Amino acid sequence: MTMKAVLWRPMYDPGGHDLLRAAGIEPVVVDSPDAEQVKAALGNANALWVRTPERVTADIMDAAPGLTVISTSGFGTDNIDIPAATERGILVVNHLGFGRTPVAEHTVMLLLACLKQLTWGDRAARDGSAWSQRQGLQVYELEGRTVGIVGLGYIGSELAKKLRLAFNCRVLAFDPYVNARLALVTGAEMCPDLHAMLGQCDALAMAAELTDETRNMISTAELAALPEGAVVVNAARGQLIDLNALDAALTSGHIRAAGLDVVFPEPLPADHALLKNPKVIFTPHTAGVTQEASKALAISAAEQITTALKGDLPPFPLNPEVWDSPQSRRPR
Repeated sequence: MTMKAVLWRPMYDPGGHDLLRAAGIEPVVVDSPDAEQVKAALGNANALWVRTPERVTADIMDAAPGLTVISTSGFGTDNIDIPAATERGILVVNHLGFGRTPVAEHTVMLLLACLKQLTWGDRAARDGSAWSQRQGLQVYELEGRTVGIVGLGYIGSELAKKLRLAFNCRVLAFDPYVNARLALVTGAEMCPDLHAMLGQCDALAMAAELTDETRNMISTAELAALPEGAVVVNAARGQLIDLNALDAALTSGHIRAAGLDVVFPEPLPADHALLKNPKVIFTPHTAGVTQEASKALAISAAEQITTALKGDLPPFPLNPEVWDSPQSRRPR
């Protein structure tokens, strides 16, 4: 009997779809933000794969009485109600480490783009206005700068390594839950106090997970703690930074520039002030979707779904206690 996996949006690489079919699991794609369409498709589904920013709520889970496993599209899990899944006996899996290289690279790109005024340079070179504005142009080097990183996990540690080894940066890091080995290996200087770290930073890079503790952790007071002329970049989660506070800090001139791969909500409303702010460089949440990472993530998702539907525990469960619990939907 063919099993069914609902994919809320297509996987980043079609190879994941092919792997599911090869395992006897039919992928059904719902390429819409409409949760009602997803609920209708889930009636006889065994698995659900979801791509950020779509959100899997308890209500959606209740539309799938046979749902065994939910897979994220990457590392982040803030778009799935994990307690609700655990209560219903549904396993949730994510994919550790796959975004390490692309997101770290993207963060470095945003830092360089802000310091070099890349988007201004592109526009002004195209319309010819650049040639009369090159005198006194405020562009800067990343070499030797002090960069603060919030979150020293898979991505933060990779970022720290690249900044230190490639650009000779002094790297500071704030992460109350850091693995001491990572700090040692990356050469980052751990700071127990966020505000004390911010006061030393030429640039701030966000690499933290989104939790109740980290939501809006960078707001008016934190931005004011940065030295005047600092740069802020975020390729982690949009809700880590209070965007209204960031716009105010940029408008006042206290923050020189910002590079944002993530915002909240996505996309921003058309009238949001940041969209009109020329000091902001945007990319559309593409830091982790290189061809290489997309293929690896799709393979990981297909393999973990297949493993779970065989009754075995996949390698990256977020609520492993549910697998042998009385309410578990584990195939027997």
